[in-house]
Amino acid sequence: MRNVVLIGFMGTGKSEVGQLLARRLGWTFIDTDRRIETRQRATVAQIFARHGEEYFRRAEAGVVAEVASRRDAVVATGGGVVLRPENMMHLRRQGLIVSLTAPVDILVQRLGEAKTRPLLRGNVRESVVRLLDQRRPLYRDADLLVDVSDATPERVVEAIMALLRTRERTTISVRLADRTYPIHVGEGILPLLPADLREIEAGTKVAVVSHHALLRGPGAKLLAALRAGGYEGFPIAVPAGEASKSLTAAAHLYTRLARFRLDRYSPLIALGGGVIGDLAGFVAATYMRGIQLIHVPTTLLAMVDSSIGGKTGVNHARVKNLVGAFYQPALTVADVRMLATLPERELRSGLAEVIKTAVIGDAVLFEFLEQHLPAVLRRETAALVEVISRCAGFKARVVEVDERERSERRILNYGHTIGHAVEAAAGFRRLTHGEAIAIGMALEARVAQRLGVADAKMVDRQNTLLTRAGLPTKLGAVNRRAVWRAMALDKKIRDGVLRCPLPVGIGEVVREQEVPDTLLREVLAGGQNSRRLRA
Repeated sequence: MRNVVLIGFMGTGKSEVGQLLARRLGWTFIDTDRRIETRQRATVAQIFARHGEEYFRRAEAGVVAEVASRRDAVVATGGGVVLRPENMMHLRRQGLIVSLTAPVDILVQRLGEAKTRPLLRGNVRESVVRLLDQRRPLYRDADLLVDVSDATPERVVEAIMALLRTRERTTISVRLADRTYPIHVGEGILPLLPADLREIEAGTKVAVVSHHALLRGPGAKLLAALRAGGYEGFPIAVPAGEASKSLTAAAHLYTRLARFRLDRYSPLIALGGGVIGDLAGFVAATYMRGIQLIHVPTTLLAMVDSSIGGKTGVNHARVKNLVGAFYQPALTVADVRMLATLPERELRSGLAEVIKTAVIGDAVLFEFLEQHLPAVLRRETAALVEVISRCAGFKARVVEVDERERSERRILNYGHTIGHAVEAAAGFRRLTHGEAIAIGMALEARVAQRLGVADAKMVDRQNTLLTRAGLPTKLGAVNRRAVWRAMALDKKIRDGVLRCPLPVGIGEVVREQEVPDTLLREVLAGGQNSRRLRA
C-alpha cells in the first residue's frame, strides 16, 4: 500500500490528522517541517529570517526526496511544498496525495495573529488570500480533497481510510442468493480491516485463531490494528500442522471462545493457511450456531483457494475433511505482504492451485503464468496481485452458481481426486497439499489423454508449467496401493464408479467424466503391473 501524503495550506490540521492516521494504520508519522527544524537546529521562522525562503525550499526539497522513498508512512508537508514540481513528483511516486482545504475565513480564524508564520506578514487575511490564489490549483491536484471546515480530525481520517480501501486494493465480490461478501486483495492492506469490521457490523470482541509463530509475527500487527480501530482482540493459538484439523482442536477452540465470553456477534478471524482456515471455519460455523468468519490467509494456497467459497472441515480417522460444513465468510482479506516470509516450498505449493485454476477456466491466467512465473516466484507485488485476483474471481464465479458443490463447483476438484489420495498415502507429512495436487493434476491429465478428452500437447503444456514451478508430476516413492485404498473413500465415487472433472484444453474442462477402474489402475501403476493395485 502506498504512503499517504497530506498537503494543504497552513492551519488545515495536517499534523494532527497525520498523527491520528498513522496510529490507525500502525505506520510512521513524518512532519517535513519538524524534520527540517531538527536538522537545521532552528524553527521554520528562524530559518526564514536567517537564510530566506529559497534556502528553506532547498532544505525542504532534500527532506521530501528522502521521505518519499519511505514505506508505510504518513507524511504531513509544509504548505509551500507544492510550489516545486519535483517535490510532488517524488511524493506521488509511491504516495497517495490528500489535500486538506478550508475557506479563507476559517483559515484566518485558525491562524490568529500568526506570529510564527514567516509568510503571513502584515495583514493576515490579505496574506492568506494572496498565497491561496497562488497555491489553490496546486492543492486541487490531489487524489482526495477534504474540506476540514467543520470536520473533526477523526472524520478526516475516516475519509482517508475510505480512499485507501477503494484505491489500494482489488475487491472481488462473491454474490450468493442471500448475501454478498468481498474478497480484498492488495499489498499492506491489513490495517484497513477494522473499517471492514464496522461495515459488516461486527461486535467489538474479536477472536484471532492462528499458530504460535504467526501470532508473534503478523498476528501482533493484526491485534495492534484491531486495538487502533477500537476492537478488542483475543488470540487463540493451535499447533501448526495437519494434526490440528481435528475434533479435539475444535473442542479446544470452543472452550477458549466461551472463556473469553465471545457471543454470537463476535467475529472469528482465521489467520493462517488452509489448516487454520478449515478448522476456524468449522468452529465459526458451529459456535453458538454460527458467528461471523473473517479469513486472513497467510499462504498463497489459502489466498487462492481455501479462504474462498465456504468449505470448512476437520479430518477424521486419516480421512481428509470427513467432518465439515459449507459456511461462507463475512469477508476475506488477502494481503500479499504476508507472502514475503512464506517458505519457498509453501509458495510453490500454492502455485499448484493457481495452475489448476488456469487449466480449468482461465487461459489468460495460464499464459500470464507462462510469461511471468519468475516474477511470481520473486514475489513481485503486481504479479502476485494479478494471480490472486484472477484466481479469486474465477472461484467466486463458480461458487456463485453452485455454492454447495452439486454441479458446476465440482470442476474445482480437478487434480484432487488422485491428489487427496496421494496426500493421505503420504501420511499428510511427506508431501505438501499443493505437491500432492500437482501429482494429481499430472495423473488426471494423463487419464484425460487416455480417454481421448485431452490431447498430448495440452498435457505437456500443463506439466511443463508445473515443473517450472518446482512441483512434482510423478508419484515417485508414494505407495500405489495406499493411494488406491485412499481413493476408495473418495466422495466422488457414486454407485461404485468414479466420476471426476478432466481437462479438455487449457481453460476448458468437462465437469464429470466416468473413469474406468482399469484405466485408473494403469495410470497409477505408471507402467508397473496394475494388478498389484488390487491388493
